[in-house]
Amino acid sequence: MYAYPIYPERNTQSLDGIWDFSFLGSDAPKLESVNPKGIACRELAAVPGCFDAAPKYAGRRGVGVYRRSVEAPAGVRLRLRIGALGLRGRILWDGREIGLNELPYSLQEYEFDSGSSSRHELVILIDNRLDFADTPLFHHFYDFYGYGGIYRSVELETLPEKARFGRVRVETLDLSGRVLVSGTLGGGFAEISAGFDGAAPKKVDAVFNGEEFSFEAKVPSPALWSPDSPNLHLITLKTGSDTVIERFGLRTIRCEKGELLLNGQPLRLRGYNRHDAHPQFGPAMPDELWIEDLQILRDLGCNFIRGCHYPQSQRFLDLCDQLGFLVWEESLGWGDSVEVQSDPKFRRLQVEQTVNMVKASINHPSVILWGFMNESGDDKEVGASLLRELAAAVRAVDRSRPVTSASMHIRTSIALDVFDVVSFNLYPGWYEGDNTADPRPLDRIAPTLDEVLARLNTKELRDKPLILSEIGAGAIYGWRDRVAGIWSEEYQADYLDAVCAYFRRKKRLTGLALWQFADGRTYAAGGVLGRPRAFNNKGTLDEYRRPKLAYDVVKKHFGGSGK
Repeated sequence: MYAYPIYPERNTQSLDGIWDFSFLGSDAPKLESVNPKGIACRELAAVPGCFDAAPKYAGRRGVGVYRRSVEAPAGVRLRLRIGALGLRGRILWDGREIGLNELPYSLQEYEFDSGSSSRHELVILIDNRLDFADTPLFHHFYDFYGYGGIYRSVELETLPEKARFGRVRVETLDLSGRVLVSGTLGGGFAEISAGFDGAAPKKVDAVFNGEEFSFEAKVPSPALWSPDSPNLHLITLKTGSDTVIERFGLRTIRCEKGELLLNGQPLRLRGYNRHDAHPQFGPAMPDELWIEDLQILRDLGCNFIRGCHYPQSQRFLDLCDQLGFLVWEESLGWGDSVEVQSDPKFRRLQVEQTVNMVKASINHPSVILWGFMNESGDDKEVGASLLRELAAAVRAVDRSRPVTSASMHIRTSIALDVFDVVSFNLYPGWYEGDNTADPRPLDRIAPTLDEVLARLNTKELRDKPLILSEIGAGAIYGWRDRVAGIWSEEYQADYLDAVCAYFRRKKRLTGLALWQFADGRTYAAGGVLGRPRAFNNKGTLDEYRRPKLAYDVVKKHFGGSGK
């Protein structure tokens, strides 16, 4: 299954499957110094896949070498597309470096000449060691495990010799079906033809500015996209040498008077924070698990997914488009300190990965919010300045969607003015520490949420929609206890019952993203004493998607139908 866009006239190979593999261990040199020529890859590894999720190298950090042979014509231009890898990668074609990937979880593409042979060797070196100098976008304290591997699909395209399309964007201008089509055309000027939904393409009067082009068009039989009616359209663009098919949805999303409006109608977002995570696969999720997760979310009555805390798979977003889920997509970042946010390389890569995410997901109607820097230092000027820089970078690419970032600083944030939508992560009644002798401090929930509503009752903020972007409590699957204290399934169920009831009463809240969908592996050192089993156990389901008691509680509040 290829994600959109599709280039039907190009020779496109899926390189997913079984690759040769070797693990060099934690003492391996930096990727730039590794010479794979003399390395014997006598083991096997799946792509997509994570070597440290497999039994032999579970939990190990170091360098993994993935190698396979590839058939491709001599003397042509190729594009290699890697859906995501982590935590750092170096890509070599016939021993020649064609790319260095420093953006974990991000879609990356590499263009290069095939060379003089028709049989080639592709090597991808992966480093999952936690070294800030090399991998500033992922740290040991992040509350989800940083796996080593090739997380998502790998594809190879043979590019046309003459005019060839890059990405094409389709932006809804109004709900009558008027759209603005824009993109890039490399390799020389050519006339462009366009057609919608299978109709024969006809010549369009595109305006060119160098390699960039744009034109307005009208979808002949427009059908709007919404969660209840997730209608999708196709546009086919052709030149004499290339064709591209993009899928899109006709819909608008905007903020007005404290509400989030989809096609002019107010939304209430009901859903979860969700990681791409499974004990056997890590973030290298098979299609079957994506489908299962979405079926479960639909059964719960959810219409909203916060894709935490990194760019989402294009294939997963395609499914959300088809099924009518609303998505908050965000770039990688989690609780980074002032020192980290002051680092020039960190800041540069934050901007690079965030812009990359926006460009990759621009045509997904399911994506209604752009986010970044979860729980950043938005109470300090260093953090606030980075948030401003990221918001400006996003808006320079796409002004059609609101921008947000999840803050945990109700009283002290100095960056709420940056965002179109205000979002807070809160855990009243959970992270109480030694401040209470109450084994069930559920009475902390409502007063804390009341404080949030009061915080937004100012001239500057009252017109901004408000999302509870994280709130939840942990439970160990199967531990049921008459005391119903912390870590029991009963306490989690009572906690989420109180949260969901509050959300239903308070219409000022635009959205609720419970933390979290399913338990997920996290760090195994440092703060692990607060993470039994080295998992974040706040899932309404455990890591194998077995429901806890809270499942039926949430389903009752969200109106799940089981369909």
